[in-house]
Amino acid sequence: MRRFPLALMGLVILVSACTTRPENVEARYVSQNDYSKWTCPQLYDERARVTSEVERVSGLQRDNANGDAVMLTVGVVVFWPVLLGMAATHDRSEELGRLKGVYEAVDSEVKIQHCTIAPPPG
Repeated sequence: MRRFPLALMGLVILVSACTTRPENVEARYVSQNDYSKWTCPQLYDERARVTSEVERVSGLQRDNANGDAVMLTVGVVVFWPVLLGMAATHDRSEELGRLKGVYEAVDSEVKIQHCTIAPPPG
């Protein structure tokens, strides 16, 4: 009888330890003042770089979240030692939140400076 509450508590802890889905990671505050002296072309380059990095880290985060969900399902339904593998996934929510914050800061500075997109060369 005492095993059920203990198992339930363990399950709650494991579920709360799952990797956060990338779309649920909030942007961390980054001051747009860091970019106030940048030119519009520099801001566009930085925004493109950060966008690419957000996409890359989001993909890694999504893979980890999906892996955690699979391990949790298999662990609860079939074989509980699989749950130990959840500790091996790498949560990149801090890095992703920082990158989202950088993107927001750069994007805000683009708007403040009234930058316009130059037509593509060619």
